Amino acid sequence: MVDTTVRVGIELSGYVSGFPVWQSFRVGRLSQEVIMRRSLVLPLLLVLLSFGLAEEGARYLIISADALIPSIQPLAEWRHAQGLKTKVVPLSQIGTDTTAIKNYVRNAWSNWPIRPEYLLLVGSPSLLPARYYSLQQGQSYTSDNIYADVGDNICAEIPYGRFPAKSAQQLDVMVAKTLAYSRNPELTDTLWMRRLVTIVREGGDSDDTIYWRDIRQAASLAASAGFVSCDSMSYYRGDNATKVATAIDAGRGIVLYRGAAVSNWYTPFQMNVAGLNNGWRLPIICSFTCATMTLAPGESMVGDAWVKAGTVTAPKGAVAFVGNTHSDVNVARVRSAMSRGFFTGLFSEGRHELGKAFLRGKLQLYTEYPSYTRDYRGFNLFGDPALDVWTSTPRRLQVEHPATIPPEPQQLSITVSSQGSPVSGALVCVSMDSVVYEYGNTDSSGSILFYIDPAHEGHLRLVVSGHNLYPYDTLIPVHEVGLAEESSRPRPGLQRLSASPALFRRSTTLNWTGPGAAAALVIRDALGRVVLSTAVAGNSFEWKGTDDRGCPVPAGVYVCTLKDSGGRLLASTRLLRLD
Repeated sequence: MVDTTVRVGIELSGYVSGFPVWQSFRVGRLSQEVIMRRSLVLPLLLVLLSFGLAEEGARYLIISADALIPSIQPLAEWRHAQGLKTKVVPLSQIGTDTTAIKNYVRNAWSNWPIRPEYLLLVGSPSLLPARYYSLQQGQSYTSDNIYADVGDNICAEIPYGRFPAKSAQQLDVMVAKTLAYSRNPELTDTLWMRRLVTIVREGGDSDDTIYWRDIRQAASLAASAGFVSCDSMSYYRGDNATKVATAIDAGRGIVLYRGAAVSNWYTPFQMNVAGLNNGWRLPIICSFTCATMTLAPGESMVGDAWVKAGTVTAPKGAVAFVGNTHSDVNVARVRSAMSRGFFTGLFSEGRHELGKAFLRGKLQLYTEYPSYTRDYRGFNLFGDPALDVWTSTPRRLQVEHPATIPPEPQQLSITVSSQGSPVSGALVCVSMDSVVYEYGNTDSSGSILFYIDPAHEGHLRLVVSGHNLYPYDTLIPVHEVGLAEESSRPRPGLQRLSASPALFRRSTTLNWTGPGAAAALVIRDALGRVVLSTAVAGNSFEWKGTDDRGCPVPAGVYVCTLKDSGGRLLASTRLLRLD
């Protein structure tokens, strides 16, 4: 479940990086070093306990106009299921002015246990404002850069983007196109995403040399990455918007425009996006020129048209648009830096998430031209910053995992391969409502091991994704099978197991009730190691905090499981022993 509210209270369930902690205080994938240092973890938990609530943080932060939250939920839930822990925050919780939004993001970056790795703004500038910058001679421009500039140094640290929707209907289209691109890419033509379109709108001056240099660099890098074709179009060659549209309708992965433009690309490349018919073969548009997108309330440019075009069932246009909100003269070399940095990051440096390639372009611009802050801030992204850009035909995955699992603490092994070869670096996430949420990357053998505790029956969702990998998404049934899965004997029944007190120093009493006959009690530490295994009778057991040898166990979290004479699980609970 995607986090949209702050939870209050304590529930002893869940795991973090394989270690059970309080669900309400789950602090994400902390390093093993920190988790193992109980002297640090326990005081933290007790401080949180004393306050009664904690901000968990998120890898993917979505700030949305309140009315659009239902429409953004499908994308939020998908990113969360992938392993990008996601938090959706309504503007009403933050404040509707740029300062309040900026401060919220900076606080998240500085203080959340899991700091945001991506920032998505949802809503048109009239619903969620961008920052307004006034220039000399009555000129101005707007930008979202300030929200990602958490270091207050002009440069954006967080990859960011915006869905500039004025209505739920517009947002539904953007979300549908993004989900289709990411989850179910169109593969009737398996090469469309490996085809590039480049456009040069010459002006008959020295800037033309810069434009052509950028086009050749992008085409060369794309070819080295495995792209199969490049449609190179030019004003002087007699090409026009009709030829561009024909290429896009046939399926193209990236479109790069260099040359003069304001609001739309200059004639003869002025695009009528509504007239396209490219369906689900949705490109990324790189408009590295003057203002062809706007973040000013009430305005509209071609950038809006690219991402808003189509419907949820008949899409067209683009999945994302990278462009500029600022216009100027004698800046071809500055926009060149943006183009060169973007494609270097995407094709040569492994920055295949769109927001990261976008920031790489901005970094190149700032490095070469640090005084051109208007252009640095002016470049913005319409689209999902976490979008993984297809640079090759997606590979199908074979994923090995149990067909079913029991509702108890366990190790879960996942192995990922493609065409008989292990896949390393794949992002694997397992989740189950609020009791299980674990993610990580496969090793060189394509494997990953999770320690999980699905506390009740249901379904565990398993999602495997990665760069140029067709996502694997399935549900693993969670039901009572006991330790002897082959046994056909019916379960005697479930027990209710509780501890009084659950937080203790010297001893605690475990009590159970229910129809099943309890025969054994097993207590494990946070690493899953058995510290005490004992036969039980009746309906209670006093644990004095010792192991099988009678030695005191250290402070920490412990999992207690109650089993019947056949070794089948009856109930489980968690305890915290204090220093």
